[in-house]
Amino acid sequence: MSNHETFKPQSGSSKRRIKSQRRPIWTVKLSRFCVKIFGWQLRGQLPPQFWRTTLVIWAQKKWQVRALAAVMPVRVHLLQSPTLSERERSEESVAHFNRGLTNATTTSATNEDLKAIVTAAHEANSRITLCAWEERRRFVHIHAPFKTSAFPDRDVHYMRRYFGYFAKSSGIQSTE
Repeated sequence: MSNHETFKPQSGSSKRRIKSQRRPIWTVKLSRFCVKIFGWQLRGQLPPQFWRTTLVIWAQKKWQVRALAAVMPVRVHLLQSPTLSERERSEESVAHFNRGLTNATTTSATNEDLKAIVTAAHEANSRITLCAWEERRRFVHIHAPFKTSAFPDRDVHYMRRYFGYFAKSSGIQSTE
């Protein structure tokens, strides 16, 4: 794609290009400033050209999910939790991508939960961006977006290891 902020649907019926819904830069900077005022440091960010992504958020409090959505340079839609069936989640993701929105979902980092997220992201032709709040050092980590592979079990294993670090540092035992 020459313009990284558009997405051409692969289903032959629709020829229009979908543009991301970018947020005004001043609102993004204000949100990032507010997070920093409360003592949190941001590590990483979502590049706007990767707006067609599913943010997978590991957060202990609801305000953290909303704050993370606010610091993104694109408009974010919070998907229903707990995870719907893989097919319903994929359809919901595609519907929001067609409106130019980035999807976000919370996770408890269980194998079933992560597998459903990976499968839905793969079917929706979406990247995955892992995000986590590290309470001990007061960091907000935003991982670089990555494409789902042909091996969902490897993606799930990588995500479990990523979120396992944050569960361990916050004293929460992750469930298998």
